[in-house]
Amino acid sequence: MTMPAASVTFSSPAAASESIVQPCAVCAGQTLRRLRPEDVSVLTAHFKRLDPTTRRLRFGNAVNDAFLARYAALALGEDAVVKGVFVDGVLRGVGELRFLDPRRMQGEAAFSLEADFQGRGHGSRLFEGVLLAARNRGVHKLFLTCLRENTRMQKIAARHGADLSFVAGDVNAELRRPYADAASLAAEMAQESEAFVFAMLDWRRSRANAFLASLRRLAGGISPFPARH
Repeated sequence: MTMPAASVTFSSPAAASESIVQPCAVCAGQTLRRLRPEDVSVLTAHFKRLDPTTRRLRFGNAVNDAFLARYAALALGEDAVVKGVFVDGVLRGVGELRFLDPRRMQGEAAFSLEADFQGRGHGSRLFEGVLLAARNRGVHKLFLTCLRENTRMQKIAARHGADLSFVAGDVNAELRRPYADAASLAAEMAQESEAFVFAMLDWRRSRANAFLASLRRLAGGISPFPARH
């Protein structure tokens, strides 16, 4: 599955390593975690909320809801690691890592973020999460392609030490990743662990609210006065 994309090369593995900050899995109401096959419905809903401009920047062309539904149904396979940023429990942004060869030495990245949530740091968080996932899975070269007008993504890539190269109407990026180490593995594990804890808290909160709602309905059906005969 080919994903549209700018070219990025780190001057050294050390520079690449320093560019990956320790991701905060839960910051100010946002949760970053890996999406699973059971998340296909929320992924589809996210894609369908993308406005026409964001859709074109993500997929390279104008796409309709039917295309997005088909894409989402295939996006969470074994050939990919897909990270999602949830804001107040709703999926608002996605970063995709797809492997390009059987040995998984090369990968391709793509990102989408709903218009109302751009410019708030969510894109950088997704970028960092995908870079960390690539590093921990042995991806040594990561390619990113975006339209020339997608300046937000180009700036995010540049902040991670990348040199952008322009080819025709696209910006191509190649990122060379250092190998995984204990710190990078622990950072991604912390992402998933913290996201799981907050998901459990949300689940317990929703269960408690449902229970209280049932009690209120029950109480509303009970009169404090005895019935008259």
